[in-house]
Amino acid sequence: MRNTRSSNGATNPAYSRDGSETPERTGGRRSRPKISQVIVTRPHYQQEDLNNAFNYFKPKSNFYQEAMESMREMDTKTCLTGLFPIFQWLPEYSFPSDFIGDLISGLTVGVMHIPQGMGYALIANMPPITGIYTAFFPVFIYFLLGTSRHNSMGTLAVVSIMTGKVVYNHSGEGSNYTNLEVGTTLCFLVGIIQLVMCLLRMGAASFLLSEALVSGFTTGAAVYVFTSQMKDILGVTIPPLGSRFEIVHTYYELGKRIPDTNLVNLGIAVITIIILLINNEVIKVCKISKRFSAKILPRLAKLCIIPIPIQLILVVSGTLLSIQFNLKENYGMKVVGPIPQGLPAPKLPNFDIIPEILMESITVAIVGYTVSVSLGIIFAKKENYEIGFNQELLALGAGNVFGSFFSCYPFAASLSRAAIQYLAGGKTQITGLVSCSLLAVVLLFVASFFQPLPRCILASIIAVSVQGLLMQTKDLPKFWRQGFFDGVTWVLTFVSVVFISIDVGLLVGFALSVSSIFFRALKPYMCQMGNVPNSDVYLDITRYEGLIEHCGIKIIHYSGGLHFASRAVFKNNICQFLNLNLTEETKRRKAPDFVEADDAIKYLILDFTALSYIDPSAISTFKTFVRDLEVIDVQTLLAGCSPLVFEKMKKCNFIGGEDNYVRTYPTIHDAVHYAQKQLRLRAGVVSQTIQEVRL
Repeated sequence: MRNTRSSNGATNPAYSRDGSETPERTGGRRSRPKISQVIVTRPHYQQEDLNNAFNYFKPKSNFYQEAMESMREMDTKTCLTGLFPIFQWLPEYSFPSDFIGDLISGLTVGVMHIPQGMGYALIANMPPITGIYTAFFPVFIYFLLGTSRHNSMGTLAVVSIMTGKVVYNHSGEGSNYTNLEVGTTLCFLVGIIQLVMCLLRMGAASFLLSEALVSGFTTGAAVYVFTSQMKDILGVTIPPLGSRFEIVHTYYELGKRIPDTNLVNLGIAVITIIILLINNEVIKVCKISKRFSAKILPRLAKLCIIPIPIQLILVVSGTLLSIQFNLKENYGMKVVGPIPQGLPAPKLPNFDIIPEILMESITVAIVGYTVSVSLGIIFAKKENYEIGFNQELLALGAGNVFGSFFSCYPFAASLSRAAIQYLAGGKTQITGLVSCSLLAVVLLFVASFFQPLPRCILASIIAVSVQGLLMQTKDLPKFWRQGFFDGVTWVLTFVSVVFISIDVGLLVGFALSVSSIFFRALKPYMCQMGNVPNSDVYLDITRYEGLIEHCGIKIIHYSGGLHFASRAVFKNNICQFLNLNLTEETKRRKAPDFVEADDAIKYLILDFTALSYIDPSAISTFKTFVRDLEVIDVQTLLAGCSPLVFEKMKKCNFIGGEDNYVRTYPTIHDAVHYAQKQLRLRAGVVSQTIQEVRL
C-alpha cells in the first residue's frame, strides 16, 4: 500500500476509513488500513475578503423589541405553568403507577422526618417541635413551586448547624431575643434573600461554589454535627463555648468530664448506634445489592421491599422505655421536654433582629440553595428531566418566608432522605404532599407523646445520619487527581470548618474557588503548533510526533481570555516561544557587525480560534508588542478570530483601520500560505499557485 508523503518525505500517520473497510494482510501481518483521502480546493482567504464575499454583518439587537416579542408569546397558560410547575407535570401524572411509588416513598420519608426533624432542631438550638414544623409548612409551598421531583425538602444538617450558630450568637443570656425569635426571623430573611436572588436571575451564581468546596465544607460540617452530639451521648453538660475553635474546645471540655459520664445514658446511646449501623450496613444492602441479599440474606431481602423505619422504631421504643422506667427522674437523663400539640398559630417574625443577622443570613441562603440544587441536578440527570435554577430560588424563598410565620427555621434538601425517597419509588412532588399529610396527623394527635424521649437517642440518630457525609473524605484523592487547586480547596475548607468555624470555612472555600478561576485565567494554555503532513491540520508539537515546522514561521496557539490581567503573561510567553528578548534583540540588530541567522523567524502566526475574549487594555499592549516585533523584522498574523473578537479589534482600530497592525485570516493554513508566499518572494523564488489541500 502506498503512503502519502509530503515534499520533505514526512508520512501522514492519520487515516480515516469506513466501518466496512477491512485492513489488508501482507505476509501474515496486519497492514495499515487504507487511508480515505479528502481533496479540498478553495480560494486563499484573508478575513476581510471572506467577510466581503459572504456579506458579513453584525446582528442588531433591540432590547425593547425582544422584550415585547417575548411578552406577546406569553399567554395565561405559559405564565401559570412557569410560576407553578405543578400545572405542567400534574396533567401528565400517571395515577395508578406513579401514585403507588409516591405514596410508599412519601410515608417512608414522612416517618424519617419525625426523628430527624426533632434531632436537627436541637442542633439549630431551636425547640424540637420546630423541626417537624420545618418539614411541614415550607415543604407544602415547595410542592406547588418546586421543579425537582426527587428532592426531600425539610431539615438539613448543614443548614441546622449554621442556624444554630446564628441563634446561639444572638439569643440567650444578655440578649433581648429568644431562640425561637432569632430562628424564625432568620428563616424570613433567608427567604427574602432567595426571592431577591430570583428576581435578579442569580440562579446560576451559586455554582461559584465548586464541587471541591461543597464536598470539603459538608464533610467538615459533618464533623461539627457529630461533635455537637457527643455531650448528649455521654450525658454530660459543658459550658457555652466561643464561636471560634469550638470543636477543639468541645473535645477538651468533654475530656475533662469523662468521669461524670452517665453510664445508662451512654449505654442506651451505644445500643442505638449499633442498631442503626446494622440497619445501614446490612439490612439496607438488601435494597441496594440484590446479589448480596440473594446469597446471604434471602429471607431478609423479601422484607426489604420498603425501607424499615428504624429511626422511628427507636424513637417510639425510647419514649416507651423512658415512660416505663422514668429515666429522667431515676437516672438523671435529659429528655426532649414539653412539645406543644396541634398546629402553631401564625405569628410575625421579630423584624428588629434583621440588621444584626443580615450578613449571616446571606451565607445560609446561598448554602441552602446550593445544596438543594446540586442534589436536584443529580436526580434530574438520572431521570432525564430539567430543573429551573431561578424557579428553585422562588420555591425555596417562598417556602422560607411562609414557614417563618409558623415557627420554622430555614429548610433545604437532604441527601439521606432524598436517597431513601428515590429508592422507595418516589416519582414526583406528590411524595412531599404525602409526607406533609403524615406530619399533619403527627402534629395534631401524636406530638406530645414524644416529650419523655431521651435526647441521647436523638443524638445517636443524628451522629449516625452524618456517616455518609463523613465518608466523603474518600473523595480527597479524587480531587487531588483532578487538579492541585481542587485538592487544596478541599483540604483548606475542611480544616477551616473543623478547627476554626463554619462561617470562616465557607469564606475560605469561596475565596479559594474564586481565586482558582482567577489564577487559571492568568495562566492560559499556549503551545507551538506543527503541520500534519499533506493536510491543513495543525497540532501541538509537544503532544504529537511527525509534525512539520515551517522554516521562518512560528505558529502559537492561545486558549482563554486575553485581558488586562493576562496581557503580561501573554507577551512573556510569546517571547519565550520565539526565544528572544526584545530589548536585547533590538540592540543587537543595531550593531554594525550584525548578521541575521538563516533560520530566523520572520512570521509569527497566532491561532486565536480558542480566544474567548479580548479587552481594550490587552489590545493596547498588543499594538505596542506588534510594533516591537516589526522592529526586529517579525510580522504578526492572526488566524481564526471569532466574530466577537474580530469586532472588538475593529472597534479598537487594531485591524481594518488606517494603522492596520496585523493581517487576519480565517484559518491557520491561510496564514501559513501567505507567510510562505512572502518568504519565497524575499528569497527571489517565483510564487507558485496554491496547491490542493490533501487530507
